[in-house]
Amino acid sequence: MDLWERLSDSIDSIQGLPMPCSMGFLNGEDTLCVYSMPGSRTVEEYFDGTKEREMLYEVGFNTKDQEKANQTLWLISNHLDELSTLKSEDESFVFLGIEISETPFVSEQDTQGNSTYLLGIKITIHQFKN
Repeated sequence: MDLWERLSDSIDSIQGLPMPCSMGFLNGEDTLCVYSMPGSRTVEEYFDGTKEREMLYEVGFNTKDQEKANQTLWLISNHLDELSTLKSEDESFVFLGIEISETPFVSEQDTQGNSTYLLGIKITIHQFKN
């Protein structure tokens, strides 16, 4: 299933991002990433094997520039709020909707002054049986 890739592509299409959004986890200063979170679930399974799923993702930004992190995550949040579709390239899912489950917030700051800002996302899809 290519939902994660399509979400990353959608975020990367936003004008004004200070850097590309990678897939994976935060690994140092000035890192912007999208990654899956625990808690995704099957809401319903249909007779043909199709599953309605709620998929949880998080966008994280680790930087010393708190203003840049806050502005960037709000830019992403506003983009995702307006998102009406994500199209699967391998036809593995159909997009049903997206919800910002946690608006941008600062999560932590380390002893070197790097702050981690996070944005929580819930995407509802129909996932097709392989």
